[in-house]
Amino acid sequence: MREFRFMTTIRTKTLNEQGFSLVELLISITLFTIVTGSIFGVMQVARTTRSVVSEKTGLNKNVRIALNLVGRDAYNAGFGYPLRNTVILTDNRIGSLLGIPNDPDTTRDTVAPIIAGDNRTLNTYNQTPNVRTDQVTFLFKDSNFNLVGGVSQPLKVNAATTKSSGTIDEIVPLSGSNSLCDVNDLYLVTGSSGSTLGLVTGKSGTNKIEFSNGDVLGINLAGPSGTLRQITVPASIQKVRMVTYFVTPDGTLTRREYANVPPVGAAPPTNWVDAPLIYGVQNFQIEYIMDDGSVTNNPIAGPDGVAGTADDIPTNLAAVRQIRLTVDVRSVENAPGGQPYHETQTATFSTRNLGYEAN
Repeated sequence: MREFRFMTTIRTKTLNEQGFSLVELLISITLFTIVTGSIFGVMQVARTTRSVVSEKTGLNKNVRIALNLVGRDAYNAGFGYPLRNTVILTDNRIGSLLGIPNDPDTTRDTVAPIIAGDNRTLNTYNQTPNVRTDQVTFLFKDSNFNLVGGVSQPLKVNAATTKSSGTIDEIVPLSGSNSLCDVNDLYLVTGSSGSTLGLVTGKSGTNKIEFSNGDVLGINLAGPSGTLRQITVPASIQKVRMVTYFVTPDGTLTRREYANVPPVGAAPPTNWVDAPLIYGVQNFQIEYIMDDGSVTNNPIAGPDGVAGTADDIPTNLAAVRQIRLTVDVRSVENAPGGQPYHETQTATFSTRNLGYEAN
């Protein structure tokens, strides 16, 4: 009897055990598919959003860094540099160097602390044809030259003289030493009669600085009728920095600094050093806010709006009070919609050394 009851219990349990019906199984699979699909969709959206944010954040960061560099040099423009176009160079030297339109006359040119270059370079990276980008050049003193009490001071010099060859001018510092100067230094030479720019091409002995024709920037003109010889004493020299921001045809925003790199060994002097700042630049446009509140794309252009014509107004460059920069960047990566990532930023900087604070 005991064994019979045991078998009966087992048999009853076996008969009571049942699985899922086909309908229940189909409902479960359907619900599982819906829930899994929803989770996958949310994950896809999150991944796409993260990719977009990451890409645009990278673009934003690069543009901000570049704009900050331009802004720093815009702030410095004119620092320790004559403002009212009293810096004189031989005709068309700066225009040829910067690739901007030359003036139509044959007289000597003035060199302002800000030099505009409107529609300077054709941008082949932009998907829209015939887009041209702007450039801008800043000049300001080198704050590390001839430090006196931690502050950069001009170096007092004698008037320039010309060697017998007629192609080299020499300047002698009143201190009797040329140790503060290097070959390939760019100097603002100032005297009672005005100012000019000169590039050091050599040093003679321990007390002479040479400025010869054929320098790497093409700005020197030695000889009795040259620009250095027109500077009268009391005179001084101050090392200056000259920087241009421009976009290469393939879309690279570049900072170019001229000269001021001493040659190493027998290597020739360096004319400039280029530092790429942003890749993928579709457009780079500059507007100039003047002291009267007006806005222009090229301050020097006269009533006809075209630089390099007879009605140009060079003195306008000293009246620039703010610079507004617009950078348009396109990524090589495509967004989920198939179009490239795209970012446009605008920043405005004051030219504080050109009278902005005083006005």
